[in-house]
Amino acid sequence: MERPKSIIAFERAFWASFAFSLIGSLLTWDDVLNAYKRDPSIAEMDFGSGFLIAILGISFGIQLLFWYFIARKASNVMRWIYAVLMGLGIVSSLAMLNDPALPGGISLVFSLGSSALTALAIFFLFRPDASAWLTKKRDVDPDTFR
Repeated sequence: MERPKSIIAFERAFWASFAFSLIGSLLTWDDVLNAYKRDPSIAEMDFGSGFLIAILGISFGIQLLFWYFIARKASNVMRWIYAVLMGLGIVSSLAMLNDPALPGGISLVFSLGSSALTALAIFFLFRPDASAWLTKKRDVDPDTFR
């Protein structure tokens, strides 16, 4: 059975969110690095930009694993882990809107944009056709999703 439309829509929203996050990270690199340097607990360790690169690399790598296992391997377990972790991230992003220590401006725009696209991606994962595909319920008429 070919992948349902909702999984394809999930991928599009996922990649848009990923690109938004990557572009936002590049555009706000100095602001984020300066915010880390202002944090006394991190400044003492003097990790520098290498630490931030490693954190971003690990974060993006984990996101790619989620995409692969959900969109290509039809893993229902990964769908739920992704939904819970990304859902918590979205809530955390919204809760920090009024934090004066965080950079605003373009950084905030990209953070909110990425969060909105992630919420959209999660939405597509719970559409009936995606749920049937991810839970391996193949007794559904494929013409239903065209």
